Amino acid sequence: MGARNPWDEIPETVPGAAVARQLGAGRYAFRTRTSAVSWWGSFMLLLVTAFCVMMFFVISGESEWTNAILFIILGACTFLGAIAVPLVARFRPVAWCAVFEDGVVYQYGSQPPIAGAWDEITGCRRQATDLVRNGVTMSTTHSVYVQMPAGNFMVSGDTPDAQEIGALIANSWVAIQNRIAEEDATVRMAELGALLEAGGRVEFGPFTVSLAGLEHGGTVMDWKKISEVELMGSTVCVVVTGERKPVREPVAAVPDAVLFLTVSDALRLAARQTR
Repeated sequence: MGARNPWDEIPETVPGAAVARQLGAGRYAFRTRTSAVSWWGSFMLLLVTAFCVMMFFVISGESEWTNAILFIILGACTFLGAIAVPLVARFRPVAWCAVFEDGVVYQYGSQPPIAGAWDEITGCRRQATDLVRNGVTMSTTHSVYVQMPAGNFMVSGDTPDAQEIGALIANSWVAIQNRIAEEDATVRMAELGALLEAGGRVEFGPFTVSLAGLEHGGTVMDWKKISEVELMGSTVCVVVTGERKPVREPVAAVPDAVLFLTVSDALRLAARQTR
C-alpha cells in the first residue's frame, strides 16, 4: 500500500488561501500527528498507579467487597481508557502547513488560514529539542516559529516531515532576506557611486570615504597605499602600506559596516588598476 499524499487530504482552504495571495505552486505539505506513544504512556502510568493502590488494599487485609470494588473500578478505567485514548488522538484538531513557491500557509483546525509571502515574514527561528532518558536520545522534536503580519504560528513534530518543513520555511526565508539585502546594497552602491563621482564625501562614523582617499582622524589615506580594509572579529581594520600599525575601529562605531567595507574595497581595487 503506497504512502498517502498529504495534498489529497489537505483542506481546500489552504490552497485557496495560497491562490488568493498568489503564492505559486505547492512544494510541500505537512500535517501534525498526535503521538500515540505519549497518550498511551500517560494512560499506562495512570493504570499502574491504580494497580499499586489496589495491591496496597489487598495486602492490608481489606474485605473482599472492597477488593471486588477496586477490581471493578480498575477494569472500567482500563476499558474506558482503551476507547478514549484513540478517540482523543483521532479527533484532536489537526494543523496543516503548506509551503508554496512564494510563501507559506498555516491552518489549525477550523480556524482561518494564515498566509503570507516570504518577504512578509518578520521573524523565523528553528529549534531542535532532544528527549533524553537515561542518557539515551529517544526522539528529537523539530520546531519552526514564524512571525508575520497575518499572524504567528509554530510547526513542530518528531518526524522527518517536521524537520523537512522547518528547513524549507527557514531556508526560503533566509534566501529572500539575502536577495532583498543584495538588491538594497546594489541600489545604495549606485547612489554612493554617483555621489562620489560628483566629488562628494560619505561619512561612516569615524571614517570618511571619497575618491581622494579614506579619511580617519584628520588624515587622508590614499587608496593606492591601502592594502586591506577588512573586518577582523569585532574590529574594522585598515592596513596601510608602510605603516607599522593598522587603523582600528570597533565595528559598532561604523554605521553600515558591510556597505563601508564594500565601498572601500571597490575604491581600493579601482585605484590599483589605475596605476
